[in-house]
Amino acid sequence: MTISRALFLLLLFLSAAFAQAVGRESKQSPQSAGDDFASRLGLYEGERGTSCADFLGDILPWQRRGGDWLDASGILYGKNPYAVSGVGAAGAAWDVSKLVRKIAEAGRAKAIFYLRPVSGTGYARFNSREAKSIVDRPMLVLEFAGDRRQILEPKADTHLDCSTYKALGRSETLSVSSQQSVLLEFALPDSVRSPDFIRARLVLSSAGSGGGKLEVGVFETAIPELPHGSPQQGLAANYPADRGIDRHPDVVFSTGFDEGSGWRSRWSRESSGSEAEVIATDPGLRFDQLAGAAFRVNLKKGSNYGTDLRLYLKDHGGEPDELYFRYYVRFAEDWNPDVSGGKMPGLGGTYGKAGWGGRRVDGTDGWSMRGAFLQAFPNDHPMHGLTQLGTYAYHMDQKDFWGDVWIWPGALLARNRWYCIEQYVRLNRPGAADGVIRVWMDGRLAMERSDIRYRSVERLHVEDAWLNVYHGGAAVSPHNQHLYIDNVVIAKSYIGPLPTR
Repeated sequence: MTISRALFLLLLFLSAAFAQAVGRESKQSPQSAGDDFASRLGLYEGERGTSCADFLGDILPWQRRGGDWLDASGILYGKNPYAVSGVGAAGAAWDVSKLVRKIAEAGRAKAIFYLRPVSGTGYARFNSREAKSIVDRPMLVLEFAGDRRQILEPKADTHLDCSTYKALGRSETLSVSSQQSVLLEFALPDSVRSPDFIRARLVLSSAGSGGGKLEVGVFETAIPELPHGSPQQGLAANYPADRGIDRHPDVVFSTGFDEGSGWRSRWSRESSGSEAEVIATDPGLRFDQLAGAAFRVNLKKGSNYGTDLRLYLKDHGGEPDELYFRYYVRFAEDWNPDVSGGKMPGLGGTYGKAGWGGRRVDGTDGWSMRGAFLQAFPNDHPMHGLTQLGTYAYHMDQKDFWGDVWIWPGALLARNRWYCIEQYVRLNRPGAADGVIRVWMDGRLAMERSDIRYRSVERLHVEDAWLNVYHGGAAVSPHNQHLYIDNVVIAKSYIGPLPTR
């Protein structure tokens, strides 16, 4: 129902009176460290944040443009709201007790409300958490036995508008209409699980409305899931720590960097400027062996170069048109690409002509599919501290003379943990757009494309496996930052992760 002015003013009074208590009482117990994506997932108001297309830009798209919700019956895109309110001159209020209880009983520490029209016409505009006055901001009023109340401000809020690709979370207003929906995230205190909890009321103050008489319903936001599934085992499953894997007929090359000082001789070329070496221990950087020694790369302060090793396939049975390239990577304790992203290992066929460094390809002169690491997430981003990976692609249909970056949506890597990365390339038939790239992380498919034009002539093939780590672009590393690589295998069939130890 429409909020009365008297109740609205009372709630505003309470919000001012309890403003200091909010900051103290709504704090959550610290989460355990690690790859707990579910606890991290939430609205983000900045660039690459929550928008019409994405719950989190470049990480989690909505199932349907304009956002996903569950109704009170648990139906995706259902029409039965948890609460309904008309919009008055002062604003609107909803009794969201049922939804808050459901979320609390499920053991979740945050509530993300999804507001959309259920009847009427026109639009409503509310003040957001960015409103200059605290009394204008959204609030969740929790009522407890003994006439005790707790006022919460949202941790994030935004509205979804499909007329723009941008995230709108930094706006001072929130709009609801037939083309716009509002999302608000609140951190729920443990007290909502106590028997003293009576009621939860969501209150928004008006920032103006236009025409018609609009009724707005509250639904539960259906948060998309990160890619998951059972790891896909490959030929490595029969070779613990890759011991003896080089004897498999499909394996072209393998190394665990345990050859001592002779490890360099196994590679075809190493560019000057590399800051890399083989190590067995690394005190101070929380290094832990995967399977013996490892290849340590330093993106040195003031430099772009980490490493640039090439393995030319002509020296290992000839240049194929398809190949698998697997390696393990571990980001060290000091890893923090906070200025720029960069390049990671991958496959290529540049032939010294095109496909790197702004040398755009034309189908006759080269191509490359290196990996990429993205610039670090901002401090307020839900995935802050994780590194997102992708493919840095030089191909015939790239947008400009620099390569395209294709995100691996589920590839969010923590420091001080080994990850298995495998890339597969199959070149297209000249004249057809049927080239393939697939990427697996820890045996789970992270990205796939099957419409790539690598070449227009038969003479281009997979020239090399490219063990490359490079900072930038042009920007140099602002500090020393390290990563480790181990258990490299190149093969004609899917390799997969090491068998579980």
